[in-house]
Amino acid sequence: MASSPFSEAAARFAGSPWAVSIVTIAMRLAVFRQLLPLQGTQGFYKYNEQARIAWAMVAGYGFSSPWINTSLLPTAQQPPLYPWLLAGIFKLTGPYTYTSLWIIELCNVIFAALTTVLILKVGRQMFGSIVGVLAAWTWACWLDVAVVSLRVWESSLSALLLMVGLSLVLRLKPDAPINYWLGFGISAGVAVLANPSLLSVFIGLWLWLFARQGSASCAGKIVLSIVFCLLTVLPWTVRNYVEFHRFLPVRDNFGFELWQENHVGEPDTNEFNRLGEIGFMEAKRDAAVQFIRDDPQRFVHGCLIRFVHFWGDPTLWVWLPLSFLTWLGCAFAVRKKGWEATPLAAPILLFPLVYYITHPGTYRHPVEPIMLLLAAFAIVTLAGKLRPARALNL
Repeated sequence: MASSPFSEAAARFAGSPWAVSIVTIAMRLAVFRQLLPLQGTQGFYKYNEQARIAWAMVAGYGFSSPWINTSLLPTAQQPPLYPWLLAGIFKLTGPYTYTSLWIIELCNVIFAALTTVLILKVGRQMFGSIVGVLAAWTWACWLDVAVVSLRVWESSLSALLLMVGLSLVLRLKPDAPINYWLGFGISAGVAVLANPSLLSVFIGLWLWLFARQGSASCAGKIVLSIVFCLLTVLPWTVRNYVEFHRFLPVRDNFGFELWQENHVGEPDTNEFNRLGEIGFMEAKRDAAVQFIRDDPQRFVHGCLIRFVHFWGDPTLWVWLPLSFLTWLGCAFAVRKKGWEATPLAAPILLFPLVYYITHPGTYRHPVEPIMLLLAAFAIVTLAGKLRPARALNL
């Protein structure tokens, strides 16, 4: 049966990167206006660690002071990329101003819109147009996703950088130009400077490349991409060594993050000021390790709870079913594509690991584009299985 002109126009509209990007932008701007009336601007981001560091840079203290009531001294508590972006905005339009907040949110909106385009592209490449369109439009219109993407945090940027990495790694065939391999390495380094937890994903992707393309010529290109990733991160690592006399590749707060969910008592800024940042982070790490050793059963129970929260927050009855579809889509993808499904499976399997042992917070957002792609693939696959069965019953 021939398609009607209306259905053809609707299909072109649904598959248009411009259309879904415009809807992504419009949805997030509408949400932002609802969330932040004029009176609420400072409470939204004044005490945010990344914004606080940006304020310190603009005020002349350098990359320092992630928390209020602490000494204005150099810090490695946060990765540098998003605070640098905020500092540039604060420099132009003033720290914590309403204008600055609008510019920050416009940046987040642009990151989200570009992510939409990459969801559409990667979905088409991996699974076909229907999956790409379904995932992209869900990303564009889902309220929960829109709200999280507007946080004054690196979430939207990290989601974009991870999708850039996936888009690039899918191009890395044995005959791919060398600039593709270098671009992948640099994109990995930039992503790590935004969110070090993404390193686990890129390590998984490099291992996949070695396993899939093990020839000597490809191995050299893979190693070169790793070298360019390290070179991208190196200046920040050198800065940390100069400031703290320790090898801190990106940030130093793992001990504190581990302690937050594995401890008794409350944090104390006086302790931070007394011990200094490195001493404070090491003290919290030691306390957390001791807590885990004293009660490993409680730690395992806590990991299970964090697993549920990572995949189920903020609304369990919505996100747990979506997560189930994500894992089901991952299984379908592995069965259909084998090793070729690794670029989408790796983020789902590797990225959350650190949050299972520390705390999940609202840190799932960077992998939510991949969740939507895999969930859409599961839905399309299940629909394809049901359609023949229905036809037989007619």
